[in-house]
Amino acid sequence: MYAGEADGGPCPALARRTAEAFPDAECAVRPGAGHYPWLDDPERFVRRTLAFLDR
Repeated sequence: MYAGEADGGPCPALARRTAEAFPDAECAVRPGAGHYPWLDDPERFVRRTLAFLDR
């Protein structure tokens, strides 16, 4: 799950709970971002996503 810190839906707490439902899931919260954190900082999103996929 990738959520923005200021996102109202799913809020970071709900994103964390959702990630907990899947054995290999992770939750990353982008500080200061809203509903589209991948648009607020696309480079950070790509780095975080690739780090997850490469593990």
